[in-house]
Amino acid sequence: MRKLNLIVVFNKKLDKVLFCIRAKEPYKGMYNFVGGKVEEGETNDEAAYRELFEETGISKKDIELDHFMDLNYFKYENNLQVYYGILKHDVILVEEKNKLEWVTINNELLNIKKFAGNYNIPHIITQIKVYLKNGVGSNSLRCTCDNLIIRKVKYEDIEQIVDINIKDWKRVYKGIIDDEILDNLNRKEKIKKWREHYNIGNVIVAEENGTILGYCRYDDNVVYEKTDIDSEIIAIYVDCDKLGNGIGKKLLEYVKADLKNKNKDKMVIWCLEKNQNARKFYEKMGGNLLSKEKYFEIEGKKYKEVGYVYNIKDNE
Repeated sequence: MRKLNLIVVFNKKLDKVLFCIRAKEPYKGMYNFVGGKVEEGETNDEAAYRELFEETGISKKDIELDHFMDLNYFKYENNLQVYYGILKHDVILVEEKNKLEWVTINNELLNIKKFAGNYNIPHIITQIKVYLKNGVGSNSLRCTCDNLIIRKVKYEDIEQIVDINIKDWKRVYKGIIDDEILDNLNRKEKIKKWREHYNIGNVIVAEENGTILGYCRYDDNVVYEKTDIDSEIIAIYVDCDKLGNGIGKKLLEYVKADLKNKNKDKMVIWCLEKNQNARKFYEKMGGNLLSKEKYFEIEGKKYKEVGYVYNIKDNE
């Protein structure tokens, strides 16, 4: 599907939203949110910040964007990603092709002769306002997990998996892995590698309503000398905007149950020594710290890792 984004920009008082007046079709002459296309090689977040800056002059220094929801138009093969953000301070707008205007949030937004999207605009704004009013969180969107499914990976999941991987690396590993490495993560290259190897070994994803929220790759046939470790989680990632919803727990429980069915004994998972949040999670899930340590190498840099072992046979 073609990926597009819409960016809902609130002023500091949350009583106005920034609109562009479209200079061309579709919706020529009508008010719409700013936004555009997700280009090849970009993550969804990178595309949102780029489009916002190009159309308004608003940068990361002025606002923090949050991926709020997706609207999928399957007949048109469009995936519409809705972002929102609240300005940190007053800004001077820089118009590109479309004129820009701050609009007060009121019933005028229901005027479909003036506002694009056939009532989508007031619906989106209302949902975001309710979300903020209820104090669900300002920087992370909670999912209900009522419709969460853990399943085997599919080819069409790959781009979402890579986006989660890059997003998590850039946010979670900030200050742990060198900025130069994080700034040069190559989405196109990662997608290519995943497409070549996605069906090798065991890969599962956590999906809710068509959106991938996390994934895990594991090996059920490993050998660690002088130990009874016979399986390993190679990678487990949850969209960092969805942490705290039990997604990682469900992925881990799925793996442990699968390994138990295969009569495995013990499983190990490695993580960066300085990744304290991950370490707390693995400990909470019953992992025992290994005395052995190892190093992860990337771009000639070495980073210390620690391992946690789980007794699969005792898994209920």
